[in-house]
Amino acid sequence: MNKVISILGPTASGKTDLAIHLSKNFDFDIISVDSVMLYKEFNIGSAKPDHETLLKFPHKMVDILNPSDKYSVARFYKDLLENINNSHSSGKTPLLVGGSMMYFKTFFTGGLSDLKEVSSDVKQQVSKMMQEYSLDYLHNFLKNIDSSSAKKIHFNDSYRISRMLEIFFSNNEKPSIILNKCSKNVQYFQNLNLSIIPVDRVYLHSNIEMRLKKMINCGLIDEVAQLLKKYEYSEMPAMSTIGYKQVRDYLHGNLSLDDMSKNILSATRQLAKRQITWLRHLDSTTVYSYADYDNIVNRIKFFLRESK
Repeated sequence: MNKVISILGPTASGKTDLAIHLSKNFDFDIISVDSVMLYKEFNIGSAKPDHETLLKFPHKMVDILNPSDKYSVARFYKDLLENINNSHSSGKTPLLVGGSMMYFKTFFTGGLSDLKEVSSDVKQQVSKMMQEYSLDYLHNFLKNIDSSSAKKIHFNDSYRISRMLEIFFSNNEKPSIILNKCSKNVQYFQNLNLSIIPVDRVYLHSNIEMRLKKMINCGLIDEVAQLLKKYEYSEMPAMSTIGYKQVRDYLHGNLSLDDMSKNILSATRQLAKRQITWLRHLDSTTVYSYADYDNIVNRIKFFLRESK
């Protein structure tokens, strides 16, 4: 059975550095599982490895989209399977690395089955609802139509709430039922899932703060300004993600520089908290801290030696 190794962890937990370290010891193909690194020109705010690093340690599924391209979970699943199969065909082991938990969940559960494409009319309908009603109201709306989905989504998570509503209006069925219909798409791999969860939350928060300072010093604000100027009349899905959204608001005069940084830090910490909660409830995963390099290497060696 073909093997797949996944390194999961909250934002700023050192996943990329660990993946590069492992690639020096094993014949891996690194495959990014990050919803922002997919996009060209979204470099600094996505914590994308620099050009020199990517040349030395190529990451698949990085820089495959133009800033204005739309990208669905279903397409991600298709692209991921193609890259995994290509790695196996070349005799390498795919190493999945990232923090986009929805993408990982899609892979672990076998993809999305019978999910209809969301039409522009439905998108407009949901967008109008998001503008006219509070998130608390929409979360309760979702709870009334599908309590199972609502229980898994924080009432302030606008992206996932809108996504569930789009699925509901497109399929006329509870999103939880639709998302569980994956049996015919299940791909059978022998998986090793490694979760990198810092023991000390203060350490993680410190990393988040240091990374933000580095991003700003490296030109995050200029990067966003150039993107907004270059794609002035285009929608850029990644511009609504943490970091980019707050810098855009700052450039539009809606936030002070100090509030921009505070909002980014707060949103990033909340994201990390949600990621850790999800990882702790993930079945079949081994939890390590970032410093456990030797133990991680030994675990991978054992996994790769197991019956093929």
